[in-house]
Amino acid sequence: MSLTSEELNYLIWRYLQESGKEVSALALQEESRVLEFESKFGERVPIGTLVNFVQKGILYAESELMVRYDRESMSLDPGLNARDFNLAQALEVDKERVPELKAVQRFALEDQVNAGTHSPGIDSSDKIGGEDSSKFIKTLHESLRLPQSTVCQWNPKNTSILSWGGPESTATIATFEISDGKPRVLQETKCQHPLGISASTGKLTNDITCLEWSPSGESIVTGVENGELRLWTSDGKLQNVFNFHKSGITTIKWNEDSTHFLTCDVENVAIVWNSLTGTALQHISLKESGATESLGVDASWVGPEKFVIPGLQGAIALCGIGESRPLGKLNGHTKTITALDYNYETKMLLSGSDDTTLRVWRSGALSSSNCFMGNTLGITSAFWLDQDRVISTSFDGSVRVWSQSTNALLGLSMVDGIPIFCGSLSPDKRIFAIGKMDGEVCLYHIGKLLELLNDKSINDSTHPTPIPICGDYQHNIEGSYVNGIAWNASSTHLSISYSSSDTELIFVG
Repeated sequence: MSLTSEELNYLIWRYLQESGKEVSALALQEESRVLEFESKFGERVPIGTLVNFVQKGILYAESELMVRYDRESMSLDPGLNARDFNLAQALEVDKERVPELKAVQRFALEDQVNAGTHSPGIDSSDKIGGEDSSKFIKTLHESLRLPQSTVCQWNPKNTSILSWGGPESTATIATFEISDGKPRVLQETKCQHPLGISASTGKLTNDITCLEWSPSGESIVTGVENGELRLWTSDGKLQNVFNFHKSGITTIKWNEDSTHFLTCDVENVAIVWNSLTGTALQHISLKESGATESLGVDASWVGPEKFVIPGLQGAIALCGIGESRPLGKLNGHTKTITALDYNYETKMLLSGSDDTTLRVWRSGALSSSNCFMGNTLGITSAFWLDQDRVISTSFDGSVRVWSQSTNALLGLSMVDGIPIFCGSLSPDKRIFAIGKMDGEVCLYHIGKLLELLNDKSINDSTHPTPIPICGDYQHNIEGSYVNGIAWNASSTHLSISYSSSDTELIFVG
């Protein structure tokens, strides 16, 4: 009598299917051979087989109380038949016969690790990006709490300057002093927009919807609900005001040399601005007749004077500064564009969409060279890891790493089917942070994953490699989801914006 691990995987997969846990079943399907068993034995395995087998196992454990090893009956406890023998009691019976295996540091909390319960050779004080950090999941703690924000961004050059924006038409630029990983606010500057009537609610409000630092770190642009944009210096001095947009700003993107920036609003209007003169160089409107939905929530520069924006019917419009019409269209996606990332080294564009696919576009081509499929819900973020590999998150609760050269899924992680709202790759590209609907933030060790993928002796090309998790932070307020994550320039601190609670800073190390 025997039961192989593959057979057990199949029974678990059937149980997940029968229970309606489709996302969890899909994750197991990706990492095992359950489909082979389904085609061979699916019709012969009745519904509820796994639960039936577990119940029989409990009865078997109960029978061990009644019969000795030499098949002689044992005297029964008078109360045995009167009680409901359950799983916990069966495990107690089994523990008396088989020594318990000690799970050293498995699922250990940080305070347990510090108390000396972890295995030798692992120092709980190691940084997450260090060599030994991938051996355990570090429980992260709040370093500093800031006012609620809808968007939060660190200065790309100065690791101690953070800006956030939220209600009451105000963005804040703060300078921190960081000692032993603990930030302390030294100075705060308020960047105020005037109040205005919201087109969506009719109330007197003008919340900050978007802000973006220039690559040089010397300027920042803030955008609000009524479409106004303001340009500020890094110390909070107003430089210019831009008023051509008539609806909420969704995207602000600077070009490489910080001379121009591109803005998009919810009515699918894109404008290119000269940051030095404050003039609008280009106005592109891609409105569909009678349509009210946004074509996309991201844009990207693909050179100093060229950029891409979401187009009609899932297309991506390629535009140039000074051109009244798009230079071309990248056709392939069928729904809203949700993520765009350009690789300046390879000249390739990565795009994600609500149509559940990722696509890679080569310079000069109007059709995609790769189309990555496998997600069941829309893509929420996508980034280049290097010249070949990309990483993405989805509402289906998955994190996936793909190779554009082999068109293969290399890495996979499922987070219990909980939707992932956002993802952020650290500047050193060692850690990838995700924010979930339940308020939890998980950190993935990308550096360790790439080492595993490059090690051919342990890399199984037929199955995706599990992406190592190296850190976890759980928000303690229910009903508040993560709507934004940002790294500082040194990849040591993470800012987290929540839908209905304060902004939090986390020291990663």
